[in-house]
Amino acid sequence: MILKVVIVDSNYNARRDIDNKVRWVQNDFELAGEANNGEEALSLLSHVSPHVIFTEIRMPRMDGISFIEAAKKRWPNIKYVIVSNYDNFEYLRQAMKVGAYDYILKPVRADEINQVLIRAKLEIETGVRKFF
Repeated sequence: MILKVVIVDSNYNARRDIDNKVRWVQNDFELAGEANNGEEALSLLSHVSPHVIFTEIRMPRMDGISFIEAAKKRWPNIKYVIVSNYDNFEYLRQAMKVGAYDYILKPVRADEINQVLIRAKLEIETGVRKFF
């Protein structure tokens, strides 16, 4: 199974950083799309049907928390991963409340981001939730 991934971040360089650190081909992952903010991402989702979305919290027009809340109503099975500059308990708490799958701090580490994707892929394939 190919795991489709979308990256949502208002910073182009942050999106490139994630893209460059994921082992796409080696782990059967595919970059299905990118968006600059949550509003743009909502428009994209119905066209690409991703399994995992990496999203920043603070973005213009629609932040990551609002995006996850809105997207989960229509696409509850997607794994939403927060990728943020903010090591902030309140953001983490908000992410948990809206059902984020994981929370990763920037700058992302290749091993960490790939482990999250591998765990998500295994859960999707087996239907069994794996915890950190």
